[in-house]
Amino acid sequence: MSCRTINSRQAFTEKMTMQTTRGLLTKALHLILLVAVLHQLVSSRLMIPPGRTTKENLAYETHEYVGLASLAVVIAFWMWSLVRTREVGFSNLFPWFSPSRTASVWKDLLAHVKAISRRTLPNERGRPFPTAVHGLGLSAVTVMAATGSFTLVSLAPASAREASLGMHELVSNLVWIYVIGHAGLALVHEALGHRLLRDMFSPRAASNS
Repeated sequence: MSCRTINSRQAFTEKMTMQTTRGLLTKALHLILLVAVLHQLVSSRLMIPPGRTTKENLAYETHEYVGLASLAVVIAFWMWSLVRTREVGFSNLFPWFSPSRTASVWKDLLAHVKAISRRTLPNERGRPFPTAVHGLGLSAVTVMAATGSFTLVSLAPASAREASLGMHELVSNLVWIYVIGHAGLALVHEALGHRLLRDMFSPRAASNS
């Protein structure tokens, strides 16, 4: 392996570690998206769809409207990740098209595995592996919102809308797994003193780690 490649990976990891400040817009979008996703996941278990002998309930109606709003929020989140500076950007959330960034993700994964073997976790803020996982979670939320909206408002044939609904239900299960894992690890990090929840939900700018 060339020195240039090694230096590139080290520089990327160092850059990621420094990009830990979250602005107010990032925090606001994160909070709105969190509330919307939790609402959609919970309401999906409570809603009653319209049928021949049944009428849709309030949970079903709010699921439809919040779903459309969620798509707008997640699109805004992606667009903001493309233009924001001094924060984690799109290329960090979705590093898979860059060999050096992808290598840094796997390297950081190994660092996490080693830390877990010592019954601890690295400070998550700005690290390549957790950031890439966040990107995958955001991608799943995007697919869930897009397929739900397509099923609701599309003029496509019934077969296409049924296929979209099937994808929507499948991806929603993945989002459940992501949300539970994401929240659980955030609590573990908080218990270890990494202050992730305070940094994300405090109106003040997060401090660099």
